[in-house]
Amino acid sequence: MQVFRECHRVIYFFLILLTCFWGSSCQNKKESATTTNEPETPSIVALTKTTYKLGDTISIQLSQPLTQVAVRVDSNSASILQQTNDQLRVRSADQKLGMHQLIISGTTANKVSFSDTLGVEFWSDVTPTTLAYSVLKTYPHDSTSFTQGLEFYRGNLYESTGLNGKSKLMQVDLSTGAIRQSVPLPEQYFGEGITIVNDKIYQLTWTSGVCFRYSMKFTLEKTLTYHTQGWGLTHNESTLILSDGTNRLYFLTPDFQPKGSVSVYDDKGPVVNLNELEYVNGYVFANVWQTNRIVQIDMASGKVVGNLNMDGHLPKGVNTQINVLNGIAFQPTEKAFYVTGKNWPTLYKLNVKLPPALGKPGSIAL
Repeated sequence: MQVFRECHRVIYFFLILLTCFWGSSCQNKKESATTTNEPETPSIVALTKTTYKLGDTISIQLSQPLTQVAVRVDSNSASILQQTNDQLRVRSADQKLGMHQLIISGTTANKVSFSDTLGVEFWSDVTPTTLAYSVLKTYPHDSTSFTQGLEFYRGNLYESTGLNGKSKLMQVDLSTGAIRQSVPLPEQYFGEGITIVNDKIYQLTWTSGVCFRYSMKFTLEKTLTYHTQGWGLTHNESTLILSDGTNRLYFLTPDFQPKGSVSVYDDKGPVVNLNELEYVNGYVFANVWQTNRIVQIDMASGKVVGNLNMDGHLPKGVNTQINVLNGIAFQPTEKAFYVTGKNWPTLYKLNVKLPPALGKPGSIAL
C-alpha cells in the first residue's frame, strides 16, 4: 500500500511538472504570436453604415481606385449603379430581408487582385399601417389560464396554457369560459403555442424541443422534436409556422421536417419576440412579447405591413406588464379574431379595417 502511495505521488508530481512546462510553452508561443511585426494589409473596401432599407443604394468606400470590380450579395450578383475612384454605389432593391454577406472582388489600379467580405443587413422598405379597430364583444376567460396558444377549429375554441406543473391543452366554451375538456402536460414541460391541422392538434413546449401531437379526443399520438425554442404555432394549408422568440418564422412539414424560414422586419429593423401566431389569407398576425402590439406580417417577404395596438382595451385590475397580451384565434365562419392574454379575465372580439394596400378593400374582424 505504501509503495502504491509513493508511486501515486511520483506520478502526481510528474503531471504537475508536465503541466507547468506545457503552460510555459503555450505562454511563449502566445508572446511570440503577439510580438510579430508583420504589418496588417489595409482593407480596400468599407461601409459607412451596415443597415439599409430595401431599395436604398449601398455606398461602399474605396481606399484606392479599381480597374475591375464585381459585387455579390451572398451568391447573387448585385448591380453596380455608379463607380468612382473612391466609391461604389450598389442596388439593394432585389435582395431579401435580413443579414447578408457583401462580397467585393476585383483588381486595383496597381494590378493587385483582392476579395473582401462585409456584413450588411436589409430592413423593410414598408412603413406599417396603423390598423384601426373597435371592440365588437367581450367574453369571459379563465383568469387562471396562463394563455400560450389559442385556436378555433370547426367552431370549437382550443387553448394551450404554460408554466411547469400547470400546462394544459384545453377545449373551452366560448360563451362561459368554462373548460369542456383538458389534458395536463407532464410537470417538466412548459406548454406553448398550438395549431390544428387535419384533425391533429400540435402543442409546442418552450425549451424542451418537444411538440406533442394529439387526436381530437386529446389522445397523445406522437412526440415530435425541433431544435430551437417553441413560442407560437400556426399553419398555412399543410405547412406549420413556428416562432421561437426571435425575428424568424420557421416553416415545417406536419412531421416537423424543416422547409425554410423567413426573417421579419419593419422599417425600423428586426421585429423580435414574435410570440403567439395566427395565419390568415397570406399574413401571419403575431403578438410581440411584453408589448400590447400585434403585427401583421406578409409571409412572402417577411415585411411587417400593419400594427395593431391594444393599449386602449386592456382588462382592468390586471398588471399587463406581467400578464401580457398573448392569444390570437381566427374564427373563419365569422371572419373574426379573438384576442386575450395570460391570466386575463376577458376574451376580446375586435373589428379591424384593412386598407386596400394590404389586401382587398374592406374590414376584417380581429
